[in-house]
Amino acid sequence: MREKPGSDESGIKKGRPLGFFEKYLTLWVLLSMAAGIGLGALFPRTAEFLNGIAVAQVNIPVAFLLFGMMYPIMVQIDFSEVRQAFRNPKPVILTLVVNWGIKPFTMLFFAWLFFRVVWTPFVGFE
Repeated sequence: MREKPGSDESGIKKGRPLGFFEKYLTLWVLLSMAAGIGLGALFPRTAEFLNGIAVAQVNIPVAFLLFGMMYPIMVQIDFSEVRQAFRNPKPVILTLVVNWGIKPFTMLFFAWLFFRVVWTPFVGFE
């Protein structure tokens, strides 16, 4: 059996090793949360100001930060793979059916289960 370039003997592609940022991502998230809480405590009016910067109920600073999170992923899309998805649409259709036809109802069930059954005795929600 011939191996693909950049793959191991099982034929699975090997990725690059994790960098410093990726390796300690949990730590960075926790530090960011702590910094956000600390800045919120030091400058309590900043949150009100940032909440006021909105267009059509879309918070502009949040929109820019979300775009900043998504952009690196978007530029790494291999569009030849996207074209391949259209040639074999079964996985795409299955994903759409599961994500839009099944998951909302299962999530509604779990929300009902936890809010109305599991947590009601503890919170007194009626």
